[in-house]
Amino acid sequence: MSAKHRVTVNLEEAEYEALQRIAEGTDRSLAWLGRKAICDFIEGRERADAPLLAGLGNAERARQSAQ
Repeated sequence: MSAKHRVTVNLEEAEYEALQRIAEGTDRSLAWLGRKAICDFIEGRERADAPLLAGLGNAERARQSAQ
């Protein structure tokens, strides 16, 4: 996967330390964990929104996705 965009996230000290522990314990990078969390969040939202979007036409669905 070739990343095309960069996102900066500000974390509290405790959050950063917890993330570092997870990264070390799973042998993953902080960036990998961030991408995984974002992808999981997006997937969950798409599943939650699916019933709401089921009745929309393709054009409306595309407009909603772009927002």
